[in-house]
Amino acid sequence: MMLRNLALTAVAATLTFTTTLGATARNPTTCNEKSFIVFGDSASDTGNKKAIFNSQELSFYWKGRYSNGPVWNEYTAYLLGMPLVNYAIGGATSSNSALVNGTENGQLIPSFLDQINHYLQNTTSASTGKSLVEHPERSIVTLEIGGNNFMQPMLTDPNYLFTNKDRLIEGLVKDIMAGLQTTYNAGYRRFVIWDAFPLYYAPAISGNPQLVSLFKQIGAETNVKLAKAVNDFRIKYKSGSVLLFNSANMFQLIHDPRVISAINVTDTTSACFSGANSGENAGICSNSEQYLYYDPIHGALRTHFIIGAAVARFITNPDKGLTVNDLVEAAQKYRVGQATAEKNILAAAGIHNGPQYPSRN
Repeated sequence: MMLRNLALTAVAATLTFTTTLGATARNPTTCNEKSFIVFGDSASDTGNKKAIFNSQELSFYWKGRYSNGPVWNEYTAYLLGMPLVNYAIGGATSSNSALVNGTENGQLIPSFLDQINHYLQNTTSASTGKSLVEHPERSIVTLEIGGNNFMQPMLTDPNYLFTNKDRLIEGLVKDIMAGLQTTYNAGYRRFVIWDAFPLYYAPAISGNPQLVSLFKQIGAETNVKLAKAVNDFRIKYKSGSVLLFNSANMFQLIHDPRVISAINVTDTTSACFSGANSGENAGICSNSEQYLYYDPIHGALRTHFIIGAAVARFITNPDKGLTVNDLVEAAQKYRVGQATAEKNILAAAGIHNGPQYPSRN
């Protein structure tokens, strides 16, 4: 079942940075330079999962992303003028705990916390034990995780999700804060934490009133607990900045007819294709740019583009809440409504992001 595969995909291993900026490739984690660092799941993956597991289902996607074009963090990093360091893995849960975990081809999927640990290992000198990052406080660390903590049990055992909802929420918040603490202890001081992703907008869920109600409840309860935990962290640690990004509000704005018109999307409720297992006809639509969702769970390319612009604007001016006018203005400025996978501001700038996890040995 494709939806199950979509929710259970992920990967981790030793990390290297291979993103190319124009004709020059460099590793910002080992130089005196600020970077936009991402830990997360399929909403953020730039090809890491495909590079490790060679998943055939991703043959129906663009260059290993769970979309038909570049994903949001590629645009955000570019608009902020920062190199992208992306360790996000499709299908990652917050941690591989007794509550929830996933597998890919019989292998345990490394989690969000695993990604952070691998990153810190790979940016630490094996000979001296010191960090290779000269000024970690200059970088921005983005923590985007949680969807698979709830999608995985929904697809495998819905009753488990209903009966363990509270424990799953508590576990997710605990893991997010653990990731924040670990990177803070390593010297990082600028953070953006995504709150609960509004999965109830996705075609896989939006047509089922019971699931919509459940995921709205999960999102609301998660966000209350996460906001409190983040506030407590801010009080305890005065230095640095920890921003909490309201993804539910962002998606509400994106669904506004004025934004939909500005990004030139005509279908907001169905997916470009329903998903297919390896070897089957994917049945991909002929006008994928016109869809808000590429598959039943993941956003299409113009959705990612406007999200990336929204996140960049939020980081630049966090005290000013995002508005419909902000998104419409960004869509017009960056020509989101005319963007394709190969024609957009990234392609025009010669930016080609790729997987940053090497294959397993």
